[in-house]
Amino acid sequence: MNNWLKSELLLLVGLLLLSGVSAKAWAVEILYPQDGTYVTKSNYLIVQGGGDPLLDGVMIEIDGVKSDFIDLSGEQYRSLYADKLVVEPLFDPGENTIVVEGYLQGEVVASSTASIYFLADVTKAPPTNYRKEVFHQAAREEVCAACHNMQPSKVQLQDPTTNNPCASCHARMLTKAHVHGPAGVYECSYCHDVESQPTKYELRLDAGALCLECHDEQNSMPLLHGPVEAGLCVACHDPHASDQPAQLITELNQSCLGCHEGLIGKPHVVSATSASNAHPLEGPENPRDPQEKLNCSSCHDPHGGQFKKYFVGEVKSAMALCAECHKK
Repeated sequence: MNNWLKSELLLLVGLLLLSGVSAKAWAVEILYPQDGTYVTKSNYLIVQGGGDPLLDGVMIEIDGVKSDFIDLSGEQYRSLYADKLVVEPLFDPGENTIVVEGYLQGEVVASSTASIYFLADVTKAPPTNYRKEVFHQAAREEVCAACHNMQPSKVQLQDPTTNNPCASCHARMLTKAHVHGPAGVYECSYCHDVESQPTKYELRLDAGALCLECHDEQNSMPLLHGPVEAGLCVACHDPHASDQPAQLITELNQSCLGCHEGLIGKPHVVSATSASNAHPLEGPENPRDPQEKLNCSSCHDPHGGQFKKYFVGEVKSAMALCAECHKK
């Protein structure tokens, strides 16, 4: 190393020391979701700084949209979380690029980037270059062990209250209008295997098989709707909670038209010269049950039925279904 370069390095170190900043390298890490993974919920983004002194704060950018400066330097925050941060991101369906910058004394001293895929439609396969994001593995749980019980006993996991260890991170998923019964009393270990390895809490069975252990009547009809027959219950229902009845992921008609988009804006049921003469999918009072809104399930059972169109009840023909509401 020549004398000029040595002088420059010594000068840089001296300036850092004079400014009260040590010459130690800093880092900021995107802990969840990890680079190259896919997720099915846009619920958590976890980052952690590294270095001495701790970072003052971070800025987060997702697909070019940058956050305000997030201050991590408060004494109370430091005492609880050091320089870890958990936020709720807004991922777009598909590929997302996350950039996190770590700040110290107003300057960027570290940055990290991750490319993740938000699989909003669980009926579709993710791109092959993205692996499934899994968190509950020993090495990854270590970063949370200071605040969370990451090694709960079976007895603790059977606690039906918010004292259940699962609730310390996952209670927020139940703050919806319609909560699935087992989830509402933290029967998490009924569906999730507490002894699975190397990733803990994997499902005991495929999702469809798990659902049918309690909802076997939905599999007993002569003709089954495709997603039901394929065990894709979670294509329509959130197994934990939702703001829609029956824990539907979206409003009922929206769920149906997500696959049957060919019906949008076209005549339905009746042959007509314009869509305005089509049978309504919503709006008017439901003649079969005035307490329920008129929607696709007023005529079709979304799980299956006796007839190829999955008509509700014991109806086996189109004319018999019409007569349910349009009596002579």
